[in-house]
Amino acid sequence: GGEAEFDPLGFSDTFDVKWLRESELKHGRVCMLATVGFVAEQYIQFPGFTPAEDALQAIYTAPPNITALLLFACGYIESSAYDGKLTMLDMFEGEGASRAPGDLNFGKRFLPDNKAEADVLATKELSNGRLAMLAFAGMVHHNLVVKGPLFPLFPEGWAGPQGSWD
Repeated sequence: GGEAEFDPLGFSDTFDVKWLRESELKHGRVCMLATVGFVAEQYIQFPGFTPAEDALQAIYTAPPNITALLLFACGYIESSAYDGKLTMLDMFEGEGASRAPGDLNFGKRFLPDNKAEADVLATKELSNGRLAMLAFAGMVHHNLVVKGPLFPLFPEGWAGPQGSWD
């Protein structure tokens, strides 16, 4: 992705920049999926799952064995993607040293052969990931304030955020 060299808090002085970019891309990708899932959960349920009016409550209505399977699958994918190297201290050592941040060797065949076009797509992914992180945070905040679902934006009888955090 494109570099903006914007680091007002000086994180790059303390942490490896490759690890920071990897983290930003990973969180952006997860939030792009999460924003779609957060909205879709209100209208679509998998068979065997109990519908939840508020997407924040969906984890409590899911069958425990499915939740455990999901957590196990996420952990397995996370650890196998980096050959068991999970910390910023060893993630980009050995064979991982030549790997670009965010490159999990998945879906490369869909990228254009032209490097300039691929860089434009990488910048778009980074920007969309940043937007998705803000969008997901906004949707979670909305559900916490109105104590209800994402849609309608203002549930019937909602009087405002007074006492929302009780």
